[in-house]
Amino acid sequence: MKKLLLSGMLAAALFFAGCDGTSDPALPPSSDFTVTFKALYDGQTLEKFKSYDYDTYKVNFSRFNTFLSDITLLKGNEEIKISDIEWVDFTPDSAFGNLTVSVPVKFKNVPDGDYTGIRIGYGVKPELNAKRPNNFQSTHPLSRENEYWLGWGSYIFNKVEGKADLDNSGAFGTSLVYHCGSDAVYRTYTFNTPIQVEQGAAATVEFDLKKLFTINGSWFDMKIPANQFTSNDVGNVIVATILMDNFDAATTVIQ
Repeated sequence: MKKLLLSGMLAAALFFAGCDGTSDPALPPSSDFTVTFKALYDGQTLEKFKSYDYDTYKVNFSRFNTFLSDITLLKGNEEIKISDIEWVDFTPDSAFGNLTVSVPVKFKNVPDGDYTGIRIGYGVKPELNAKRPNNFQSTHPLSRENEYWLGWGSYIFNKVEGKADLDNSGAFGTSLVYHCGSDAVYRTYTFNTPIQVEQGAAATVEFDLKKLFTINGSWFDMKIPANQFTSNDVGNVIVATILMDNFDAATTVIQ
């Protein structure tokens, strides 16, 4: 009888010890980890409608947003995926002023540790791109009808819009519309940079549009009419491929 009573008391002690708010020693420590996404031009915060030097003429930008898939921290052979999909809008209509906004995204309960890099998918990965906005709850990043092109059967992976003043007259009369989409132009890029996750740690991912439109050291020629927009034909991904192939060069990861 004494043995039974002692066993019961021990079980109760263990039960209450597990309910006192202390962490389970078997679980690795984790932290909330914030990644802030920023839009730049030539290393400075991108500003809507600002006249930027571009080759021998001027350009400005009015819109920049992008989907990002399978954001994954890397540590040797270990991979920690922290997000399936995010939508980052640097030029929301609600923004105050013309400076693009920085977009912080908090990822919950990321295992603490020293990571060697991060991998990011640019656009909507194929298994999600096969779906449509009505397949998702209204709070989901992929519920946005305006970011889906029915004619393509694809989400619009990113939008970069603006105008060019090709003759330096002061009139920005040439529209620039770059909407990339379809599985053919989905890209993943790995950035090998030390990233430490611990309480209070954070990182920054920057996208520089000057770098995006600088292809192998040369300006992407916007004087060519076919280079002023991405085609509405889902089979014509010439311009979209050039830009999506260059997003790694346009991206910097900092901690």
